[in-house]
Amino acid sequence: MSSRNTLSDRIGRHVPDRFSSDTTEPGIDWTPYVYLLPALVLYAVVLVYPFVDTFILSFQRVTTLGGERRWVGLQNYEAILSDPIFWRAGFNTIIFSVGMVFVPLVLGLGLAVLIDTGVSGTSTFRSLIFVPVIVPLVVAGIVFGWLLGTNGLLNSVLVGAGIIEEPMRFLNSTTWSLPSVLLMVVWKRTGYYLVILLAGLQGIPDNVYEAAKVAGKSRWETFRHITLPLLKPAILVTVIIGIIDSVKAFAHVYVMTGGGPSHSSEILATYFYKVAFRFFQFGKGAAYGFILFAIALTLSLLVIRFSGGSEI
Repeated sequence: MSSRNTLSDRIGRHVPDRFSSDTTEPGIDWTPYVYLLPALVLYAVVLVYPFVDTFILSFQRVTTLGGERRWVGLQNYEAILSDPIFWRAGFNTIIFSVGMVFVPLVLGLGLAVLIDTGVSGTSTFRSLIFVPVIVPLVVAGIVFGWLLGTNGLLNSVLVGAGIIEEPMRFLNSTTWSLPSVLLMVVWKRTGYYLVILLAGLQGIPDNVYEAAKVAGKSRWETFRHITLPLLKPAILVTVIIGIIDSVKAFAHVYVMTGGGPSHSSEILATYFYKVAFRFFQFGKGAAYGFILFAIALTLSLLVIRFSGGSEI
């Protein structure tokens, strides 16, 4: 026994215990931070530095890339807030957001409930409804521009059927330009929301529905008092994603209408692009970008705050 103790003591003295939490050396182990350093440097270069530089640029005036910067304080923000086109684009963005978030949400929820009931053929239908999601946005805009154009397929069908006498100018009308863009948006995003909501539905335990059936609840009562409350986290995620995407949406409008005619379909992101890269007002464009960032952040926080976001 004594020889074994002596051997273990010798091993303990000569072989360090690398897996022990005890250490006799003072200080911090910097090894994990060394491994994280490349990722942190990349993050700082790609995200942090441009963010800070753009924030500083929003208080300056510069008309050429790499040109001289002149400090103007809050003048860029004051110019934006006094611009009537900004408020017109903001109003259009609200309409665009409602159409982009809630219309596909309602359609996606209805389709998700239908698929979750186990109706035959739902697998094929689910694949078909998801196809628009994988279609590139620019391609979808071009296709709908062709469908809704003056000489497009929709006008040809309506005129040929005698429903209208002359082709309608969907994309060149101050009344129909924004609804035409929203039609493409709803077509493209319904399948995306469907997948999120269907995942939430399939995560609801079956015994909850069985208990409701035993209690004599109707289908509407079950949907209202059981399905919707348990689906709240998925709905909340969908709404937040939709709000952020609607505020920063650009190609949806730019490809189909370019924001026209007469700014009737102009939204914040398209006007931001024009200010920065068409009018070459980079300081004002930077201020515009931070206004968009503040709007998206505020709306997302409000949705989380007033809907019990802790359940996400």
